[in-house]
Amino acid sequence: MTFPAWSLHFSLIRFVCRLLSDICFLIFVYIWPYRREVISKNFRNAFPNHSQKENNQLLRACYRHLADLITEPVLMRLCRKRDRSRMVRYENVSLLRELLAKGSDVVLMASHYGNWEYLFSLPLIIDAEVLAVYSPVSPDFLNNTLKKLRSRFGISLIPKKEWCRQALKHASDRPAVFISVSDQRPAQAGNQTVRFMNQTTHVQSGAVRIAGRRAAAVVYLNVKKEERNSYHFRFELLAENASECSESELITAYYQQLEKTILRKPELWLWSHNRWKF
Repeated sequence: MTFPAWSLHFSLIRFVCRLLSDICFLIFVYIWPYRREVISKNFRNAFPNHSQKENNQLLRACYRHLADLITEPVLMRLCRKRDRSRMVRYENVSLLRELLAKGSDVVLMASHYGNWEYLFSLPLIIDAEVLAVYSPVSPDFLNNTLKKLRSRFGISLIPKKEWCRQALKHASDRPAVFISVSDQRPAQAGNQTVRFMNQTTHVQSGAVRIAGRRAAAVVYLNVKKEERNSYHFRFELLAENASECSESELITAYYQQLEKTILRKPELWLWSHNRWKF
C-alpha cells in the first residue's frame, strides 16, 4: 500500500512527537513529579468523593496529557497547512460566520482545556481578523520564536498587559474575533466570584467586559480530545449581544459550561496551577 507524501511526512513527525511525549510522561511519573502536590490538592478539593486510587489514576492521566501538550507545539510547527485537519476539527463554524456576517464582533472564550493553542489555526477557516492575548516569556529569543510559531496561520497576538486596552480600541472596517483564555486566575483576589469545581473561585472579567463594550457576541469553545494530538472544537453561543447581559451572567454561563467540559474528561484541564490560592 502506498501513501501520499504529505501523509508520510505528517505520520513521521507525529511519531517523533509521540515518542518525545512518552519520554516526558515517564519523567513525570518516575523521576520528576511535576507540581504533584498542587495537582493532588486541587483534585482533593474539586473531587471530595474520590478515593486516593482514583486521584492517583487521574494524576497519571494528567501527566499523559501534559506530556502531549509539551510536544504538540513541535507538531504544529512542522506540519503543513493541509495537515491541520488531522490535528483539529472545527464544528459549528457557521455560527461564527453568521455572527460576523451580521457585523458583530465575536469574543471567543476558550480555556486551559485540551490544547488551546490549536486555536491559532482559526484564521484558516474564517474570513475575519483574529486577535488573541498571549503571555510574553523570557528570554526574548524564546518569546520571538513562540510568537512566530503561534502567528504562522495569520493570527494577531497582543501581550497580556495590553490586551484590554488594545481590544477595546481596535478599529477595523469589518468585525473581528477576539480570543481569550478566560479561566486565568486573577492577579489578586477580587469581588467577582463563582462557584466552580466545588469551590468559591475568583475570576477575571476582562473578556466579558470587552464583549460588553463592543456589543460583541460571546461564544464558548467546547473541546474534546479525539485521540492523541487530535482535538475537536465546537463553538457554542453564550450571548448574541453582550451589552444586553450583565458581566456576572456571562461569567457564570462560561464557568458552568467549562465545568461540564472538565467533568466529562478531567485530565484534559490544566490542574498544575494554583488556581484557587491567594
